[in-house]
This record gives sequence, structure tokens and C-alpha cells, in this order.
Amino acid sequence: MSKESMLTTDLLPAPMREPSVVMDPRRLGALQPTRLSAARSIYAKLVRENWSIDLVEARVEATGAGRMLYRIDAAGHIMHLVAFSYEPQLVDRSPRIIGSSWDIEGALIDGEVTEAELLATQEAIPRLYAGRATPETLIWFRANRSIRLFDHVIEALVAGTQPDVQRIRDVGYLLRNTGLDGNGTFGTKDFQEYGAQHPLGIPFHAQLFTAYMMREISVDLVNATARVRNVEAASVDAATRNTIAVGNGSALGLVLLTMNRPQIVHAWLSAYERIAANVGRRTIDDAHFLAVTTMLDQAIGQKNDDHTDYGVFPSGEALAIDLRVLRRVLRRLADANRHEGGSFTLTDVTDRAPSSILPEAIELFRSLLLELAPESEVDEQLRSLRVSERKQLDPLTTVAELRAQIDHGFAWVRELPVVSTEEQTRVWYKSRNSEEPRSGPSWEVPEGTNDLAVDLLAGVTELEALLRNESPNTRVGTLAIAHPHLEQVMAYVQCLAALPYAVPRFDVRDTNFVPAHIIRLFNAFCFGLEKTHDVHQRNLRGLIFEGAHFRADRDEPARDWRWEVQR
Repeated sequence: MSKESMLTTDLLPAPMREPSVVMDPRRLGALQPTRLSAARSIYAKLVRENWSIDLVEARVEATGAGRMLYRIDAAGHIMHLVAFSYEPQLVDRSPRIIGSSWDIEGALIDGEVTEAELLATQEAIPRLYAGRATPETLIWFRANRSIRLFDHVIEALVAGTQPDVQRIRDVGYLLRNTGLDGNGTFGTKDFQEYGAQHPLGIPFHAQLFTAYMMREISVDLVNATARVRNVEAASVDAATRNTIAVGNGSALGLVLLTMNRPQIVHAWLSAYERIAANVGRRTIDDAHFLAVTTMLDQAIGQKNDDHTDYGVFPSGEALAIDLRVLRRVLRRLADANRHEGGSFTLTDVTDRAPSSILPEAIELFRSLLLELAPESEVDEQLRSLRVSERKQLDPLTTVAELRAQIDHGFAWVRELPVVSTEEQTRVWYKSRNSEEPRSGPSWEVPEGTNDLAVDLLAGVTELEALLRNESPNTRVGTLAIAHPHLEQVMAYVQCLAALPYAVPRFDVRDTNFVPAHIIRLFNAFCFGLEKTHDVHQRNLRGLIFEGAHFRADRDEPARDWRWEVQR
């Protein structure tokens, strides 16, 4: 019996957690990858639909420079991915957008491609802002080699042996993602133009599928380069490639993404909360106990073996300790149901856990509950991620209606602890030199710097004070004309009042705010990265598709619950 078949599809509404719990930054940073995460959901789709991925061209030199072209048949929908590989240059080689020398550049293109399109793509990508994608381009991507590891793997293959697996595990990847640009950036196709029936029609599926292909490229490239140097070179075998992921770094841009795309934040979190609540109300019978315990055992083993320095986040060892506690609680409640006629549910496990349990352990346990949900329910919630992100002011509503919307969706603003004026100095801006988001005290930036933050805490507070002196029948449009600096705040209130999981509850001006928590919300929970560890509390590094099968291995059993797909 599969895990999913233990549950009925009759999912009546179950109580979801209060937004005051979920939207705390510490909780958001504790959320784990799930079946709803973009990496896992696109992987499940391509496995379930048996997408074919064929390397149709590999023109590679002994340095690893060259061109690789893949044809993807996604259940009848054709796409192509081209990768241009260059010999690494140590000048202007940077993971940042300002770099001008990347080891890998490429594009994911919808439909058939011509040689002219490929040449135009190769010429345009290095120019970035000055370049323009061809009309059917979905994603532009860039990546850099882990040079020492990349060279080690090639040298081992040329010698007819396999590379040192421990060296690969220590790094985790051959290629590190330095850019996945789509949704209109650089002229790529806007996501809304894909259409709901497109095989990459779920938010961020195009980006994460491209990341999956980066992983394929990394192994195909070392194999091809080794064969150029020695026609009898070995190829990376299955055991070795299983240790290879894609490296990734994320920073403050994801905090601004959270501010600017609240509707998709709500959609993702509400989908997670809805499924976890519905599965969580199931009584712990023998089948559920066995399924959850099996996954917990795997998770505990993984965390025990994880020696990553997570910085501000708890270590793998600390998580393993708390997961053992949750396993004991699960066993105790299952025994009570079995022998004492109890009716304890899966949610009771976390509700009855000691208060000292790490939020990360709680969320990892809850992420396992999603593994028990019917595939149809997960697919339905994935489709719900396609949301309108309109944040346009409705000028015809009244002050009375706006007040009611604040009371309904933004009453938390009144309850959030007030930060002292001395600590409210953080500004968010884009660096002129690096073209990247930055954050720091106001006295460090020139006067007149464009602040990129959406400060709803201050904005709603000011708006409430203004509304106290306004007639209930005054039109919001009239108010916006008189106070144009509050128009964005009014629009956000109108569009988000009914979305309880849209806005993280923190002060964007607080100098003590830890950006890493919000970065990890998107990095780990939404995108599905593993081993996301903190660097200086504002940069996160992690691995994409760690443990997933390569295209050559998809018929093999999954190594753990994360990549198990019901076909």
C-alpha cells in the first residue's frame, strides 16, 4: 500500500494555523522543502510524465569550452536548452550580476530552435541588460565551475578511474548557479504568457527545471571533456553522480521578492497549511505510524550525517535530537490509540511535543505529512499557485471599507512590538556598483537614495491615523489624491486584507532584523533547496536537487522520501 493510498480524497476544511504563528520570521525561516517546493514538484512532474531529455549536440574542446544542445520532450511539448561553456577566466569572474565572465551561459527555449536563434542567444547573454532574449526564450542562465573539483573529476576520468566521492560530497556540486532569469527579465517570455497548460506553467518551474538541467550539463560536460583528452576515458558512474547537486547562493533580493510578491507568498503558505492541516487530523493508525516513522528514521539519519555549519540556523545534530523526541511522541500516541482506544491525530504529535523543540524540527515533521496527501490534492494546490498579483488601488471604495480591511487583515500592525527610533534605521537599496540589493543603516547611503522596501508597518500605522479624521463615506481615490505617498499602502491593504499569509510580520526598518530567515523562506520552502546555510545573516548557500536521480537513473528506486514519485 502506498503512502498516499492510506488517505481518502475527501478533504473537508481543517483548521489551519494562526497567521500570528506562521508569519513570524523565525517560523518562516524554519520551513522545510516539501512536495509543493518548485524543485520537488517539477522533478515529480518530469518523472511521472516520463519527459525525454536528449543531448543532441556536444561540441567540446579539451579545455571544456564548447556548446551543448538538449532536446526536451515534455509529454509532447518540445523545448530546447543550449549551454555555452567557456574556459574559466579569473578576471571579472563573479557570481554577481555585474560579472562579465561566466563559465557556463545558456538558455531554455520553447519549441524548435534554429542555428540563427542559438547564435543570437550566445551573443546576447553576456551583454545582460544590453542584450535581448529571442522571443520564445523562457530562461537565461549562468553558472560557474567549482574549478578544483571540476578539474579533479576530469583528471580522474581521463585516467580511467572514478573521482574521489568524498571530495565531491565536501563541495556538493560541479556547477554553481549564478543566475536564473525569466518572467520578462532581459526579454524572456513573461510567465503569464506560458498559459496554465504549459508543462512549466507553475511558478518557478521553468527556473528550477533549468537548474535540474545544469546538473545534467555538469556531468555531461566532464564526460565529454575527458573523452576529448582520452578516447578511452571513463564516464561518471551512477554511484558518483548521485553525490552531485547544483550549488546556489541567494541574498537580499529574496527579501525584496517577498515584499513585492505577497500574493504568491500567501498562495504557497496557504497551500502548505491546508494540506498539513487536512492530513494532520488523521488518526494515527498502524499504517500512518509506519509511514511517518520510516520517513522520520531517514530524516534523522540524514541530519546525523550533516555536518554543515548552518550559522544562524540549528545544526543537523540538533535537528536529529529533536526529531527523535518527536518520534517518541508519535510512538506514545500510536500506542495509546492501539491499546487504550485513543483517537490521537498526527497533528497531536507537534501539539504535544515539548515547547523546547526547534521550529525546524516541527516544520520538518509537518513537511512529512504532505507525503501522505493524495497526488490530486497536491496537484490542485500547485495549480493554486497561479495567482493574480495585481496590487492596483480601487478608488471607488470608501474610508469605512478601508478601515474594515485594516481591521480584518492588518490588525497585527498594532500588536507588533515597537522598535526604538534608534533601531529603525535600516534602508533597502540597489548598489550602483554591483546592481544588487543592499541593506544597511541610513547614514551609510547618500541622501536621496531610492528605498526599495515596502514598509507596510509604518504605512498602515500612518494610514490608520489619517483615517480617524476622515468621513466614513470619503472615497479612497480622493484620499489617494490628497496623500499620494500612501497610495501603495492603500492598494496593498485592499488587495491583501483577505490573504492572511501574505505579509511576514517584521519591521523592515529594524536594524536587528535577520534577513536570512526571509531569504530561507523562498530559498528552501518555495524553491526546495537543501542544506541552506547562513553566511553573515544575509546570504544563504545551498544545494539544488541533492539526492534526486539524473535522467539516466530515473527508473531506479528513490533513495529517500524526498524524491519518491508515485507514477
